[in-house]
Amino acid sequence: MSHSTSDQAPTDEPTPSGPQPPPPEGRRFPLLARLSVFTLVSTTADFAFGAVFVTVILARGADPWAVGLILAGGHLIGLVMEAPSGALGDRYGHRRLLTLGLLVWGSGFVALGLADGLVFTVVGVCLGNIGMSLKSGTLNAILINRIGPHDRNARITRIVRVGAVSTRLGSVLGAASVMVAGTWLSAGTMIAVGGVLVLLLGVLAPVCFPATPGQPDRRIGTIVLESVVLVASRRFLPPVVLALSLMVATMLLVVSWQPMLLAEYGDDDVRLNGLVLLLMSLSLAAGAACARWVHQDRPHVWGALLSMGIGLPLVLAAHGVVPLVTGLVAAEFLIGLGGVLSGAWCQLMFTDANRNSMFSAVTVVTLLGSALTTSSFGWLWDLWGIPAAVSVLAVFALVLAAAALVLTRLLPESADFTWAVRQNEDAARGRSEPSC
Repeated sequence: MSHSTSDQAPTDEPTPSGPQPPPPEGRRFPLLARLSVFTLVSTTADFAFGAVFVTVILARGADPWAVGLILAGGHLIGLVMEAPSGALGDRYGHRRLLTLGLLVWGSGFVALGLADGLVFTVVGVCLGNIGMSLKSGTLNAILINRIGPHDRNARITRIVRVGAVSTRLGSVLGAASVMVAGTWLSAGTMIAVGGVLVLLLGVLAPVCFPATPGQPDRRIGTIVLESVVLVASRRFLPPVVLALSLMVATMLLVVSWQPMLLAEYGDDDVRLNGLVLLLMSLSLAAGAACARWVHQDRPHVWGALLSMGIGLPLVLAAHGVVPLVTGLVAAEFLIGLGGVLSGAWCQLMFTDANRNSMFSAVTVVTLLGSALTTSSFGWLWDLWGIPAAVSVLAVFALVLAAAALVLTRLLPESADFTWAVRQNEDAARGRSEPSC
């Protein structure tokens, strides 16, 4: 297995005298472990918010239509912020953006948790979405941009895998904390406590992670434009299509599992929802962890093949061919495994100079796919029922994954993992060559 990230050779931006080695890192708590802790704690806080936020907004006098409007507005603000947020990190430094994002995100949770009326509730929701958009992609960028060409594929895959496993375990811990703390804490207080945890991470970020060089000579608009042009090019078409396929499959599972559970078992005991969600989260974490045994030099092949199978257990469960819980757990396992491989493929292709902004560009595409999936599911459900809705969207996800596999064969440059290394080396030498 690869060495600790703290031991890796840097590929930081050059100084007038050439690339400089990073300061020695402590070996007792390497960077990869710090990434894991930050990801786990922030996901735990986010999951505590996600488990109760609708209850909180309703309790403050909002009608159901207002709840939807507040959440949709928050998501829209987050989506708008996602596009330039990566460029902010690439220009001003990823550690700075990580710190700012955590502080804004945590402030939003605290404001939402302690607010008395709807005005500050809306402010909290908006701040939370802005902070999450600012933070997204920064942790991986801090670590991956320090990796040299030696054993690059394995190291990048390891970073993505550890981050994914930590995220899944954070969701499990978040669910458990809500179940336990909910017996003596109010929903608003739990959200505020989660915000305090995120604020603490924001204070610790400058201490726990090394400084990352910025690019003050590049304009934000230039970075965004370069990243969009790269992501929209032939080279990035297959990984973007695969990421979109995974988002469609993931959101299909998110929007369908509770209606299917309700139709199967009724609503007599909502504790069943918590138990099933716990099993699904554990399966998701197990899938992400198992990525270490998949061929790390071929994420483009295995990621597409595994993603093609995600919809099958969902469809079988929706039509009663297999037990519902079995189908949900199997689908979650494949999502966890395929998600790591898809993420690793993208990170292997991103350049250090535009890594965060390219991540944001891909995220915008997948978020649009998420909106399309959730809206389509409701419409198809109303027309033909849940089994048909699940089947149609599962086939759509399958087609996208198969298209990614075919496109990889037609566009071999999409799996040329040495391209990003060459671009990084050219940037370090101060040369400017065409990107595509």
